Amino acid sequence: MADSKLAEGAKLFAIKMNLGSYQEAAKIKSDFGLPNDMLIEAVQKAYDANMKKGDYSLAADLAKKYDLPADLRLEAAARSFNRKIDSEFYRAAADYAKEYGLSQDMVRQAAVQAFNKSMSFGLVKNAAEIAEEFELPHEMLLQAAVKSYENHMQAGLYRKALKVAQKYKLPPEMAAAAEKKIN
Repeated sequence: MADSKLAEGAKLFAIKMNLGSYQEAAKIKSDFGLPNDMLIEAVQKAYDANMKKGDYSLAADLAKKYDLPADLRLEAAARSFNRKIDSEFYRAAADYAKEYGLSQDMVRQAAVQAFNKSMSFGLVKNAAEIAEEFELPHEMLLQAAVKSYENHMQAGLYRKALKVAQKYKLPPEMAAAAEKKIN
């Protein structure tokens, strides 16, 4: 009896996957308590269809969610990553590479580009956060912190400048200059 219930669930799951109704398929998996190994064929078909259509993020998500072989997940994720890089969504690409277990080189490549783009647009706080989060070279973090400090000082935001100087351990004379302006 239990086997027929699982088989029925797997059949319904496959139907929803073929229709591209992935949320409904996931609910069926949950409701019937279906193990991933029963679903591999249906998931593989959905993965292949998404790869063919160029929906690489969706294919990578399916591979990750349903434990398809790692090389399939990595192939789809790498293609999605490259598309994000080509669209200049560097921060999204870096986060994506990290989430899907792509190589550290890919994560770093995207993070450096995200840092540079933020710096070029004057988004120095964002650049500093990127440098910190993705453990970019200390010089990059320092570059963004100094620029942020200078911007705050020029704008008369001395307390913020002091916080930046303290947070990023800028030279003591920078913190002292901000403190002098405050007092």
